Amino acid sequence: MPAVVTTSASAPTPASRPVPAFGLALAVFAAAVVATKLVPRSITGSHPWVAQGCQQGLMVLVAVGAMIASGRPLAAFGFRRAKIEWPLALAGVLFGAVATDITLLLGLPGMRTVASRYNFPTLVLWVWIVSSVAEEIFCRGWFQSLAAGWDSDPRAARVATVWSAALFGSLHLVLLIAGIDLASFAIILVSVTALGYVCAVARARSGSLVPAIAAHVGFNIGGFLGGLAYAIAYRITTGHLPFAR
Repeated sequence: MPAVVTTSASAPTPASRPVPAFGLALAVFAAAVVATKLVPRSITGSHPWVAQGCQQGLMVLVAVGAMIASGRPLAAFGFRRAKIEWPLALAGVLFGAVATDITLLLGLPGMRTVASRYNFPTLVLWVWIVSSVAEEIFCRGWFQSLAAGWDSDPRAARVATVWSAALFGSLHLVLLIAGIDLASFAIILVSVTALGYVCAVARARSGSLVPAIAAHVGFNIGGFLGGLAYAIAYRITTGHLPFAR
């Protein structure tokens, strides 16, 4: 009798399972948030970046650990060189600027309460750069690869981009306990979910985290530029700065 070769039994290939992957990623995120609460408030109160660094550091640690444990090369998770996709990066800038300007035009506090805890250099370092890199490693590097499976199915990859955007939006639900008003939160949630989709598409197209990180950083820069443009326009039209007393 001819031998029957069954490669799937000897080398199983994980299939696309976005729902369990989504639940796992949310569980890791929730655990990181809870662990961060163990940091003394005397430290996080004066240095808010400590809490952020602990939370996102734990997320990245779990994500990279899972990547290594999978036995696949890190390049398969997006750790490879690629050119920045400027249309997608500029879309990130646009989303950030529009979200900020809508918030300001409606007279909403937005992220001012959270951002006021940082001076400008730490805002650039921890929010624009560190946060962007950490969240992209977690959402686009680990989760999106896990959700898509390892069989390079185009349909699974497209489905994974949607779930990746949903996960990114879900990570920002924590803003509800950070003192953000509901109207501002709704605008932020829509804008960051849209950003998540742009970053997911950039990751899927290039196979690299570089374009996704560029779009993410662009969103943060766009938020700043949108606020700056609003302040200049407000000054020109009214003669004083917005929110000045």
